[in-house]
Amino acid sequence: MKRKIYKCIDCEQKISFRAKRCKKCNAIYLWKLGRIKCGDRHGDKNPAWRGGRVRDRGGYIKIRMQNHHRVNQSGYVMEHIYIWEQANGKPVPEGWVIHHLNGIKDDNRISNLVALPCKKHYLVLQAKAKRIQELEALLRQQGQLI
Repeated sequence: MKRKIYKCIDCEQKISFRAKRCKKCNAIYLWKLGRIKCGDRHGDKNPAWRGGRVRDRGGYIKIRMQNHHRVNQSGYVMEHIYIWEQANGKPVPEGWVIHHLNGIKDDNRISNLVALPCKKHYLVLQAKAKRIQELEALLRQQGQLI
């Protein structure tokens, strides 16, 4: 028996359930009717709210903090920057970056964070890349890396 294919009546997108509209079109429809108001679904009133802590595409954690001096347009600041500043009682100096010592971008323990000037940070990254190449060559010699 074939399953019936349902389509949204507004955008004609395939939907996997028996409904008139897809989720996006239904939300727009309800908003136009006045059942959903724009201000009702921001912050902790939004059903998708996770406490203001999100992971960005690069793997870093961002926290919602609209009154911070390093906040982005969406109202978020990088968690590792905030934690370092709180622990040291001062803002990150101009031209400096916060480096994760173990290379794990979401490990924001203060013992794993260090502030470095941009030039020194670049040298650290170069040294780390060189060491990784040396270790890979050693493993290839031993036949443990293909």
